[in-house]
Amino acid sequence: MTLTEIKKALAERGLNPLKQFGQNFLFDQNLCRWILAQLLTPAPGPVLEIGPGLGALTGFLLEDGYDVTALEIDRGLAAFLREKFEKKKNFTLVEGDALETLPAQGAFPVVLGNLPYNISTPLVATLLMRDHLPQECLFTLQKEVGHRFAAAHNTSDYGAITILLQTYYRVEILKTLPGNVFFPEPDVHSIVVRLSLHEIPDLPKADRAPFHALLKKAFTQRRKKLRNTTGIDSDQRPQELSVGEWVNLYKKLQYPG
Repeated sequence: MTLTEIKKALAERGLNPLKQFGQNFLFDQNLCRWILAQLLTPAPGPVLEIGPGLGALTGFLLEDGYDVTALEIDRGLAAFLREKFEKKKNFTLVEGDALETLPAQGAFPVVLGNLPYNISTPLVATLLMRDHLPQECLFTLQKEVGHRFAAAHNTSDYGAITILLQTYYRVEILKTLPGNVFFPEPDVHSIVVRLSLHEIPDLPKADRAPFHALLKKAFTQRRKKLRNTTGIDSDQRPQELSVGEWVNLYKKLQYPG
């Protein structure tokens, strides 16, 4: 949708972008096409879209032949999407908070979306706790969050979510987006990030939650040595261990001998 079409659609329905839902609508259609061109998984196939908004990406996905299941929290936008795509047999709408509806969704090889800035990290953490991990994710995120996901150890951006995510995925920063391609224009820049599932993840599903709990405990006080925060016999601080070292440490703690 163009900027003019977005403003018209919102005005006709008495809708306003809601800050509490992190609503910033991408309106540059060439950019929408570019983002979808970064998908490594070709159509046709099932896609889970988080936060479709007014359907800027959704429309192109449907045209390309993907079967789209979209999670939308805003009732007004949900009504708009139903009306806009009611004749599309390859479109399914799930209304509700993605943090609550995401765990109940089936297996999807592809998950994508313009993630609300305020819940990007818990959304990704929720995604990582599902039984079936997607082969590929393509997200537009706040720039700082994207850099946190892709961070290397011994940097200020490196944290618990970094390690958990990189244990299962290769994280690639594809493009930085200025605020002026969104309506309303956010105060921050955004970033397009692609996640590609490792062929053989280092930890099975049963270990994801306890591994994440250990990481969160360690990074609660990231400047302190591990022996002072977790009881682990180490003088290192949490950010000093690489992803692989964290995985190996967890395995030794969980499966001694």
